[in-house]
Amino acid sequence: MKILIVGAGIAGLSLCHRLKDGKHDIDIIEKSSKKSTEGAGICLPVHAMTSFAELGFKEKILAKSHQVTEVRFEKANRKLLNKASLLEAPLNAQPFVAMQRSDLIDILDNGLEDIIHYQRFIDSIVDDKNRSLVTFNDGTSASYDLIVAADGINSDTRHKVFDNPELLDLQVSNWRFCIKSQDHNLQPSYLLGKNEVFMFYPINKDTLYCYGQISDPTSRYFQQDTKAALQEVFSDYDQAVQQAISQADNIIKGRLKSVKSREIYQGNVVLIGDALHGCPPSLQQGVSMALEDVLVLAKCIETGHLIPSLLAQFKAERITRISWVIDESNKTIKLAEIGKSLLGRLIRNTIIRLTGPTNVNGWRKLMTMK
Repeated sequence: MKILIVGAGIAGLSLCHRLKDGKHDIDIIEKSSKKSTEGAGICLPVHAMTSFAELGFKEKILAKSHQVTEVRFEKANRKLLNKASLLEAPLNAQPFVAMQRSDLIDILDNGLEDIIHYQRFIDSIVDDKNRSLVTFNDGTSASYDLIVAADGINSDTRHKVFDNPELLDLQVSNWRFCIKSQDHNLQPSYLLGKNEVFMFYPINKDTLYCYGQISDPTSRYFQQDTKAALQEVFSDYDQAVQQAISQADNIIKGRLKSVKSREIYQGNVVLIGDALHGCPPSLQQGVSMALEDVLVLAKCIETGHLIPSLLAQFKAERITRISWVIDESNKTIKLAEIGKSLLGRLIRNTIIRLTGPTNVNGWRKLMTMK
């Protein structure tokens, strides 16, 4: 089978490794001029590490990552609301780790450097007798049995091929950055204010990945100077947050978006990773879901079925799980709105005190869901 993988990010690189056994003729293209290093930190929950173990990358990741053992939900003044251990079943099935995103890309990129075609993207796709004739930006063309779009939430392939490619703007602005914090001795901590959240996430003993977000329907904060916006949004938070913002450099800002459609494939073009189920990081399942896509799609390809049958099988195995993750992640973002009022905050905080961190509850649910 001749396969085109579009996108050399986590999903695309993982699929390329999974399929590069000589049975298939694989091309992998990347629009950027070099390998992706965008992003700050990345969190790899139990589901992600289970998949990485199957792909053979677990030990390499453990050597470059930092294991965390609990999740804390706190008020803006750092008063504890609730916490959950990651060392208890079923969450202890694999180490729960965090790391620099660039380090993960380095691991996945290794061995594929010579086959990734950088600065190449699809100009057009035309049906060609049960295959797809692809013309690239450099004027060359090739015919493929299967095209796998792993080109992220803003997937150009989805816009070219699918009926409902648009994204849902969740009206939330967010910021990401890393800071040095020597011997911080911290666990992942989520500080909840009104309709904003600040997160500290250790990616090694001297480095913290920081993430902040706020409901921002008019994009007021998004349009401001980045550091000034952060200082204003989190002005009444604990001093540790103020210090982190003052240290911040290379801040990545964005707007939280989510895919609207549940389209998975069209003809012989299939979406995986964020191109398929991009959504807010409420449950931190972006990598986990992408790797599950990779493993399920590879298994479907190995059945030897014709493209329509294997893609129908892929959809049947993935649609329920990815739909739940998207819907639950979006619902969590919307629930943040209730914190605008004092009563809403009291209700939200009481629920957390009684039931525990919401993301951990979601991970437990995913452990029992097919």
